[in-house]
Order: sequence, then C-alpha cells, then structure tokens
Amino acid sequence: MVLVRSPKRAAIRLLTMELWDAGGTNYLSIEPMAYQFEDVRVDPYDANWLLIDGRARWGAEEWNFLEPCLLVDEARNLGTWLLRAARGLVEPMELSGQSELLPTLNFVEPNLGFSLVSFEPSAIVIRVFLWLESQPPSVTSEREFFLDLTISPSDLTRAVAAWEQELAEFPLRG
Repeated sequence: MVLVRSPKRAAIRLLTMELWDAGGTNYLSIEPMAYQFEDVRVDPYDANWLLIDGRARWGAEEWNFLEPCLLVDEARNLGTWLLRAARGLVEPMELSGQSELLPTLNFVEPNLGFSLVSFEPSAIVIRVFLWLESQPPSVTSEREFFLDLTISPSDLTRAVAAWEQELAEFPLRG
C-alpha cells in the first residue's frame, strides 16, 4: 500500500472530526490522512480510496485504526448525512430485532456504518458501527459492535465543518 499525503497537510494541521458523547468520555474521531494509491492513472475507483485515521473510546477501552475504508465520494456523503441528521432530516432507525444491527448509512468497505437512533432539538443519538479492523481489540469475533453517541446538533454541525475542511484536501481524482 502506497500512502499519498496531501502536500498541504504537511504544513497545516487541520481539525479532526470528533464525535463526543454528551457524557464526555466516549467518542469517535476520524480524519482522512492520504489517498491510498499515489498513481492517479489507476482505475478512477482505486484512485479515490482514502486512508482514514480513526480513534475511539467506549467505556474503559480506547483504540485506533488506520484503514483505507472510505472513497472520496463516500466521505463527502457522510458529512451530508450527518448534517441532515443534525437537522432532523434523517429517519431514525428501527430499534427492534435485527434492524438495530444494520446501519442506515454504510460504505463499500465494511469498516464503518452510521444510523440515527433518535432526534430531539437539543440532542441526537448517532449509532456508529465499527467492524473488522475498526472495531475494538477486545472484540475477537465477527459480532456486531456499535457505540451510541449523544451529541447536540450544534456540536455535530461543528464536527461536520471540520470534516468538510479536511476533505477539501482530497478532491475526487480520475
């Protein structure tokens, strides 16, 4: 795997999208670090994989991952989806049976997924699914892992602004 870091990122450290639970201890932080492949002449699909640096804490466990788990357009769609969730424009997930283990928003690589659990004007609950290389080290099977984060809509909007600023360094290639 060849990592291609944006030239501007070496000089400027941008904000990371951090989704902190209202309780102040649990969180997910993700940041696009580089394109996975240097050569933009490869297939346009392969030219647009982003290496995502993720950090998370749930309870006493804290971990990180560094994986090419989002395409550029998927990363942009994540920001749009989170903004819609912050405005109450995303339908909350069904919280019964198997459907509570299926994200509303998922991606080609099954490392991340997102759902809206509930919306109130003062606080929303986002369910973040973390699988495979993104899940905590204590999860040794393929069982489903997710964390529910209660976030104010204004905090979520600020986190998305940081995400979009970071993504500006990684235009769609090919």
